[in-house]
Amino acid sequence: MTKKIFAIIIVVVICVSFVFSASAYTQQYVIDYADKLSSSEIEELDLFAEKLESAYGVTVLFCITEGTGDVTAAEFASGTYSDYTDNENGIIIVHDEWNKAYSSFISGNADEVFSDAAVDSMIDAYDSNDSYYGGIYACYELAEEYLENGYSGGYVYDGEPLNNDTDTIDASEEKGGVSIIWLPVSLLIGLLVGFLIINGIASKNKSVKMQENATVYTRPGSMVITGSADNFLYNNVERREKPKQTEKN
Repeated sequence: MTKKIFAIIIVVVICVSFVFSASAYTQQYVIDYADKLSSSEIEELDLFAEKLESAYGVTVLFCITEGTGDVTAAEFASGTYSDYTDNENGIIIVHDEWNKAYSSFISGNADEVFSDAAVDSMIDAYDSNDSYYGGIYACYELAEEYLENGYSGGYVYDGEPLNNDTDTIDASEEKGGVSIIWLPVSLLIGLLVGFLIINGIASKNKSVKMQENATVYTRPGSMVITGSADNFLYNNVERREKPKQTEKN
């Protein structure tokens, strides 16, 4: 019984891990080297950026860092872009929190949409917001505007700053991913599969039953004793003839 319960628990854990693996996003668009964003904020922003890439074929990355190490800002931006996407058409904006500076890198035909003025407007939108999440979200809103309508020139972000606690986007609206309803469904399927497997294994053991007599476990005729001998180990046995008594005259 204990083994059966343990096997069912293992099956449930495996099913849960599969559900979360299937529903989790794989592409990272927001790179937070400075630890300014929570994991849920990064996921929501990634889903927004993934929607842009799916709709327009252009990758929009945003990176927050504290310094660029031994490389220049331009080298850091281009290197980070190549590290996080294989799409030849895209843009990355890097905010160097330590040096209070911004840099960008544009790849492929994304330069047809993101001119220098467009990039400046996106940075202004980010910098105008009180929160990192709200700033990147505003930046992505402008990117969507440019990708849909093109940059008309002179467009400066004038929207309301996002409140980091209330104006978050709904991840389920941004991506048609795996619905949460599949979690209990997957659990039920896992339990059913585990139950069938355990019952299949247990059914093979029904022919083994406890017997009252030990003779049941032996083959007939295999325990017949055909001979016997006394064997003494580590003993010396001496045989002496008993002397006969002589008759008296």
